[in-house]
Amino acid sequence: MISVSTITAFREEFEKIAKKKNKYQKLQDNKVPLTPEERSLVMQRKAVWHHGPNGEESPAVWKSINPKTKKTTYITHTHRAYQSRPTVQGAISIYHSFIKGTA
Repeated sequence: MISVSTITAFREEFEKIAKKKNKYQKLQDNKVPLTPEERSLVMQRKAVWHHGPNGEESPAVWKSINPKTKKTTYITHTHRAYQSRPTVQGAISIYHSFIKGTA
């Protein structure tokens, strides 16, 4: 028979795990706008999503800056997958080679 204290300990540990943010959530919390130069590069290299009835293009790459380390990370994602890279060129490349195929 399992004791009440053991069950309580498992429940408390499970609650701690459930409250922790995963890496993607942390990246989203630190999301910042692309610079005009970065946005232009993304749009020129056609790393875009098409939205709305007119198929308007929007960047498929966004950026996150860690407030503690000031490290910049570029992210591209769909509802199925995400990839992060340290450079905007790397994020554009992985968008075309992998992420676009998961849409």
